[in-house]
Amino acid sequence: MYGWIGFKKPAIVLQDLDLIKDVCVKHFNSFVDRRVILNFEPPFDQTLLSLFGDHWKRVRSAVSPTFSSGRLKKMSRHVERNVRSLQRVLGQKQERNEEIELKDLMSRFTMDTIASTGFGLDIDTLGDPENAFCVHAKKFINPNMIVALVGIFCPPLCRLLAKFGFSFISSKATYFFEKAIDSALEVRRESGDAGKMHDFLDLMIEAEKEQTEGGEERRHMVDSHAGQALVFILAGYDTVSIVLSFTLFLLAKHPQYQKQVQEELDQKLCDLGPDDAVPGYDSVQGLNFLEQCISEAMRMFPPGLFLDRVCTEEINLAGVKIPKGMPVIIPVYAIHMDPELWEQPHEFRPERFEPEAKESRHQFAYMPFGHGPRNCIGMRLGQLELKIALAMMLRRFDVVPCEKTVYPVKLSKMQVMANDGLWVKLERRAVKS
Repeated sequence: MYGWIGFKKPAIVLQDLDLIKDVCVKHFNSFVDRRVILNFEPPFDQTLLSLFGDHWKRVRSAVSPTFSSGRLKKMSRHVERNVRSLQRVLGQKQERNEEIELKDLMSRFTMDTIASTGFGLDIDTLGDPENAFCVHAKKFINPNMIVALVGIFCPPLCRLLAKFGFSFISSKATYFFEKAIDSALEVRRESGDAGKMHDFLDLMIEAEKEQTEGGEERRHMVDSHAGQALVFILAGYDTVSIVLSFTLFLLAKHPQYQKQVQEELDQKLCDLGPDDAVPGYDSVQGLNFLEQCISEAMRMFPPGLFLDRVCTEEINLAGVKIPKGMPVIIPVYAIHMDPELWEQPHEFRPERFEPEAKESRHQFAYMPFGHGPRNCIGMRLGQLELKIALAMMLRRFDVVPCEKTVYPVKLSKMQVMANDGLWVKLERRAVKS
């Protein structure tokens, strides 16, 4: 445990895994809140990222059923449809012997999947990266970095800038999604299509029916829908595209592990028939070695470099008094790369996630999705997307390095992004007799 001060605002940084467990689980009610360093304008101030205390608990409880096993199984059809589109694009690139920058392509696939699983939309970003949904969504995902940095290092100044019209997120993007969500909700209510799309908005309509029948409270629920839709875009886009890209890239550089994944796929998905068949929800359950490779990629390149919590009531941790309002920082990337926890941490070793190895390791040595009640709510949907997409690609193609491949990866200083890109080529796998 040590202190950190950013523009006169102190914080505590935790690296002791038992203390991290105390904060995230044992004493969760004393650390239920996260720092809100950037203020969103209504209605996007109603997100799970920015709510506090009991209000956060109520909204989390309403949204959680979206990610139940039953709903994920229904939502998987949206994932499968977009994976088929990705398969066509990859096939064309392989036939033309093109080099592929993975982050760009997987980001477009992920955007299509977010649009369909979240809003029931077919936007085809793989074919048309300049569609309106994608353009405005990127303004959410890639916000005003000057305001963002001011918000991180000096939150009071960020609030002052907001009064003069300098916002974290484009007002045009805010207006676009607010109107789009309101319109989609109204159409479904009036047409009777609510409940038939099996997407995120369907669950929001169901929650609305259960909790209110009108008036001011109904408006609050609609605002909450818009807020959670923002979380769906922010959390789903980078997380899945980063992990998908790095997993493929690492397998390209470690063909022995790629071959092991493909042998597992050949064995467990043989009932699917031709290798162009897209696996579904049931098919990807039990792909253990593929899951190990995904987990190791997330250890090396976690989408979130750190977690944070805020102390909501004075408490003693390890004999240290933590005052109310004190931020607590958990450096995820540093923990994932700690040689005392992970032997030769810069090496890609999927066997680290074999059952015996996991049981012998502290649970909090690995936390790409966080831990405890405030972990990533969309974790299971993200994992489903990853497994279906990877299973399709690796059944059909070998992923190999190309002339533009740069390894080891040189990361950006501010985010999980490869400075030189993640370049590979695809080769058609030999047809098995």
